[in-house]
Formats: sequence, structure tokens, C-alpha cells
Amino acid sequence: MLWTKNVLHAALAMFMTMLGLAGFYLLAYADVMAVSHLMIYVGGVLILILFGIMMTGQRTVEKGQTNELWTEQKGRFWAVSIGLTVFLGWSCLLGQQHFYVFTDLDPRSKLGQVGLNFMLEYSFPFELTGIFLLIALVGATYIAKNHE
Repeated sequence: MLWTKNVLHAALAMFMTMLGLAGFYLLAYADVMAVSHLMIYVGGVLILILFGIMMTGQRTVEKGQTNELWTEQKGRFWAVSIGLTVFLGWSCLLGQQHFYVFTDLDPRSKLGQVGLNFMLEYSFPFELTGIFLLIALVGATYIAKNHE
């Protein structure tokens, strides 16, 4: 990660390093640390780094060159029909399933207790934090694009 000058290769190396560290946590029977490590570092920080890579446009030497992709919008028929088909398909598949709640969890499982607490007691603060992070990401994108 330190020896490459390509930012995308450094992000990929960081992803593999963090994934290996989460594997070490699993081998040490620290399952809560492994899952939280994956969620925070691999799922959050690395995605922010990739967004940073995408937001920093590569500048060309010559002023006349641009690297933009222009597309024409012909209509929304296919987008709406494919989206509706996927939605109805998932609705039919999930409507036929019989979901039930696990009430007999192993009391020694720390990960099960953390998952139940996230989904039952702390779901609102968890979702609120996600919305705040999304607002911060959209704001950072807006500020980065307006300074160009």
C-alpha cells in the first residue's frame, strides 16, 4: 500500500489488508471485533476513499481535451418496465417465504447479542447515523464539485 503511486491500487491493497486483519480477528475468536472491523473500515472508510478517487477528476495537460460522457435520454419506458418487473418478482418471492424470529439464541454468542441489540434496541440511532453520514457525503460531493 505504501509503495504504489496509483491511488486505486493503494485502495485495493488497503482492502486486502483490512480483510486479512478481520480474518485474524476471527481466528482469535473475536467475532464482534471482526464484524465491526469489516463494517467500519472495509465498508465505510474504503468506500469513502473510492468516492474520493472518483471525485478527483484527472486533469489533462491540454486545455482543449475533456473527458466527459454525454448520453441521450430516449425515454423511460425500459427503465420503468425493468424496475417494475424486478420489484414484482422480489415481492412474489418474498411474499411466499415464511419468516420467523429466532428466540432461542446461544447465550454465549456475542455476535448474536450485538445483532439483536442493533436490530431491536438501537435501530433508530443506527439508521440516524447512516443518514447523517449520507448527508455529509452528499455535502462533500457538492462542495468538491462547486470548487472546480
